[in-house]
Amino acid sequence: MASRLRWLGGASCYSLRYDKLFILSVLAECSPSEIIPTIGLMVAELLLAVAGVIDGCIKLANKVITTYQSYRGADELINERLVLVQALWTKLEIQLNFLKKISSQLDEELAQSHLDLLEILNGKLLQAVARLNVSTSSTSNDSTLKQKTSEVWRKWRFSMAKKGLDELVTELEAWRSRFDPTWYLIILMSSTTLDTALKETDTKSTDSTSVCSSPSPLDSMLALRHAISPPKTPISGESQPKTSLNLDAAGLRGATETPIPFSSARSIVRAGSNSLLIAESVNAPPGTISQVKVDVENLARRLQQVDPQTFGLLRCYGLLKHQDPATKGLKYIEVVYRAPQDANPPMTLRQLLLRHHPVSASAIVRTAKQLVYSISYIHTCDFVHKNIRPDNILVFSDANSSLGTSYLLGFNQFRSTHFQTNLLGDAAWHRNLYRHPERQGNLVQERYIMQHDIYSLGVCLLELGLWRSFVWYPDESQSDTAAPVPGISLGLALSDSHFQKTNTGGDGRLKEHLVGMAKTILPSRLGDLYTDVVVTCLTCLDPENEAFGSQEQYLDEDGIVVGVRFIESILDKICQIVV
Repeated sequence: MASRLRWLGGASCYSLRYDKLFILSVLAECSPSEIIPTIGLMVAELLLAVAGVIDGCIKLANKVITTYQSYRGADELINERLVLVQALWTKLEIQLNFLKKISSQLDEELAQSHLDLLEILNGKLLQAVARLNVSTSSTSNDSTLKQKTSEVWRKWRFSMAKKGLDELVTELEAWRSRFDPTWYLIILMSSTTLDTALKETDTKSTDSTSVCSSPSPLDSMLALRHAISPPKTPISGESQPKTSLNLDAAGLRGATETPIPFSSARSIVRAGSNSLLIAESVNAPPGTISQVKVDVENLARRLQQVDPQTFGLLRCYGLLKHQDPATKGLKYIEVVYRAPQDANPPMTLRQLLLRHHPVSASAIVRTAKQLVYSISYIHTCDFVHKNIRPDNILVFSDANSSLGTSYLLGFNQFRSTHFQTNLLGDAAWHRNLYRHPERQGNLVQERYIMQHDIYSLGVCLLELGLWRSFVWYPDESQSDTAAPVPGISLGLALSDSHFQKTNTGGDGRLKEHLVGMAKTILPSRLGDLYTDVVVTCLTCLDPENEAFGSQEQYLDEDGIVVGVRFIESILDKICQIVV
């Protein structure tokens, strides 16, 4: 027994998560006094490994950049690429140094996820060093001075440098887009060490903001952290924001308002302005307006801090609060968002699916990735969406994609993860189609959790992958009043009567039908990896699902474990798809 425990204590923590079954079998034979020190040692090694790999990555990156700087001034294209690399690495280094500073407070899941990513970055930087060695080795191996100074050799050397810098820019951008969702999960940590580190880092970076042309990545983290967990006492030396969330309805007088088809939102163009706003009302079930007001204000604060390009969410402009004329009490709230700069009024994904114009597989995958990122960040903001459907995905035209750029909206049913949800549903088949069986019908079975959003994501990704609308409107021009019918692509007859039971939720047959569709139709259209992502989402609460399993297993206090599993099982895989 002692030898097996010593083996565990010295085991590589890199494979800690994947060796859990073996570890549990060993620990089952141990006494509690033997188990606790062993587990503590393994987690400690994991945390030390995170800090160690960060140090290694920083040294490698600085070596690469220093070497490439020797080419500065020799070629204009090299200069441009070097500026890009330095800008990318400056932000990454800030993030990595901060991660190292708080690494001792990471829980096992989050630490392991960061370590896996850091090892990938380390490998990319080692490849960059190897490429540099190839391009510079000729300076010492050429046999004659003539060869060293020849025009042919100079052009080859600069060509290799440009190629290496191009590859490095691409790899750093791809790695950071994958790293950011995991890094932002740190926001959910309850540790006061995080707040202290953010305050210290913010103070130290104040003097450097004038040097950097763009804000530090810690700025958005600090703002989001304060929006999620406001400081109990003012921070010494730090100015406290006094910006009001409330908008004056008078400011929208004379504005041109246009309903967005198949959506509860509308686009607004104010008089004398070309900027576009998007507004949507938030539902408040009877007796819940006070709690809804708190949640909407919290959501607005967090959405004021998001980077739309990174988060896939529109930035909040403010709130319009409407009173009941009779009681003078608060009746409902509208959330107003800023649309992308110079944007035209958007369409919903539902509208695009119904039009069924041909689109490329790469455009579909790009939209799927944007949606996955959006949901990841909603959960990072400590909310569940509860209404993920193509009707709530806005698409703005974009010259870079036939499908445009998408943003998730439809927060009219959202709630904080800490607010006990009601168990009242509805029988509308076209909404129940996107709900997990536990949440279908008039009286649902379970309170809403993050995995229910993940299931809804799976239905949307299936529909997107097939590029056929599951919901059909006989007369598209009458979308607000026309009764929807099941689309032919759904291959299933559905009506409200299927969900009118008052004592249970759904029976699971719809879910099994969707899983079957994904397994049989998607592989030939978008490949096995996309299919696997969809099936993983649809089965996220099945006991046999290795990525998520039962909801009880991942009801962690901070929501970090579900976030990590979502990133690893869904976001990671969909980011690997190249069309």
